[in-house]
Amino acid sequence: MKLHRPFQNWSLENVVGLLYIGLCALAVTAIIGLTFAAVLSMGGPAPRQTVTHWVDRQGDVQRLCLAYKTGDHVDALSCDLIDPMTGDAE
Repeated sequence: MKLHRPFQNWSLENVVGLLYIGLCALAVTAIIGLTFAAVLSMGGPAPRQTVTHWVDRQGDVQRLCLAYKTGDHVDALSCDLIDPMTGDAE
């Protein structure tokens, strides 16, 4: 093998094999990179879930209200009447 023509003795099979190995290495690198990018794009920790309660008064009617939130999103909101005689929610 001479230094100025290093691939002179190569056959077509050698060239195709080298291209195949290069394409396989590129495909594996792309799969690992896309998997890493997908993991990074999932974001940080999950938002906190909170429960807030308050008494809503409109005249003599009182309601006990509960709000369930995930982050800034309200998942559920419920209000129950409060019995003025016993103080229990109905």
